[in-house]
Amino acid sequence: MPISTEKKTDTRDRLKRDPDFREAFLVKARNMYRKALVYNESLEDEINRFEQIMGAAPDTYEFIPGELDEIDIFEHLLDAYDNQLLEDEKAASTIN
Repeated sequence: MPISTEKKTDTRDRLKRDPDFREAFLVKARNMYRKALVYNESLEDEINRFEQIMGAAPDTYEFIPGELDEIDIFEHLLDAYDNQLLEDEKAASTIN
């Protein structure tokens, strides 16, 4: 599920200025990890980086050129999470 550029920009800005939103965003992402990893195990390194970024004070994490930021990583998590939900629903609706 792609996130629009405008939504990404708005979310990045809000994460920087609103600590309550930042905490809620992190909690939501953490609730998605397990299902996302079932669908795409290669996300584990990205999840670890996501935790490092979110654990740092806003604008203090030093990114390597070309490295995904927290919103880009979240987009990958969201995609894997949604796909695993679909797989779970598909498996549950299959008549044996």
